[in-house]
Amino acid sequence: MLVLEPEVIAAIESGNKVVAIKKLREIRGLGLKESKELIDLYSAQNKHKKSSDSSHPDANSGSDVKIVFVIVVGAICYFIYKFAF
Repeated sequence: MLVLEPEVIAAIESGNKVVAIKKLREIRGLGLKESKELIDLYSAQNKHKKSSDSSHPDANSGSDVKIVFVIVVGAICYFIYKFAF
């Protein structure tokens, strides 16, 4: 298993591969190609960890419901304001 510096791993996990590559180049003194290959390799090896973070496929559906609710309430308020005044 590939071991990277904590700052690099944090950048990868936050979705900033470009930042991760820059940090890896600074820390290890690697070239662009070598750094990108290591980041891609680490991402491929640890892909299963990211997808298994939520215990249920609909674990984030609560936030989706809130967004839909806000949109519907906003639309109702708009139509009430438009046609009432």
